[in-house]
Amino acid sequence: MERFATNDGIKLAYDIEGRGRPLLIIGGLSADRIFWGLSRPLLAEHETLCFDNRDIGASGRADAPYSVADMARDALAVMDSAGFEAADILGHSMGGAIAQELALMAPERVHRLILSNTFARNDGYTREVMGLLKRLRGEIADPVTYVSTLATFTLGRVTLGAVPLDTIARQALAASPLQEADAFARQADACLGVDTLERITRIRAPTLVLTSPDDRFFAPSFGRAIADAVTGARLQEVPLCGHCPMVEAPDAFAKAVRDFLS
Repeated sequence: MERFATNDGIKLAYDIEGRGRPLLIIGGLSADRIFWGLSRPLLAEHETLCFDNRDIGASGRADAPYSVADMARDALAVMDSAGFEAADILGHSMGGAIAQELALMAPERVHRLILSNTFARNDGYTREVMGLLKRLRGEIADPVTYVSTLATFTLGRVTLGAVPLDTIARQALAASPLQEADAFARQADACLGVDTLERITRIRAPTLVLTSPDDRFFAPSFGRAIADAVTGARLQEVPLCGHCPMVEAPDAFAKAVRDFLS
């Protein structure tokens, strides 16, 4: 059943599935809850709390710029509304940056932390890619062409070699409406403002950092930098994937999550 929390006057849509150890799932740039549809059932031994970030899915749209720290406060508002005093936290891409901020601002609410295909500081390459995607979202009118273009950055060679881009795009659009250009730009700008690398040395929650060898957004070096900064963090690769292992290899991804949480 869909429910709503509120932060900064913005409604945040969420739902809860399963029973067991609480697990908060935080999605990435331009990804709503449907994005987790393949991997979430494989985590059914946990009580999973999943929500749409502001500016995506059934959540409200912002009317001003915001930061990833603001989105971490959204996540805490969702936890409050759901009655989760504390939980394991799983964040992907932008969601991993949100999870870092959450762990820094409310460490008592984080049992374990899983950071997948994410980053703690941009470099010149990621800034250029983010800027390019912002322009493409504003300039490409055909949704299939835009989502096909986005997929070339977010999916690995094995996935792209097995399924035609047009098929991937049409399936994605059938599952979830395309995010509005202005909403995408606001989320992308929040990503461009991420810089937690020096602060995450303060994180004490047991942490798993997942990377993928063919991630053309945040290469494995971004994950290694996080694992080096967080005391005791474990670094693990999900093979044969690009930026989205929960979609490209849901079984391997979910097993890595389950093994760490158990």
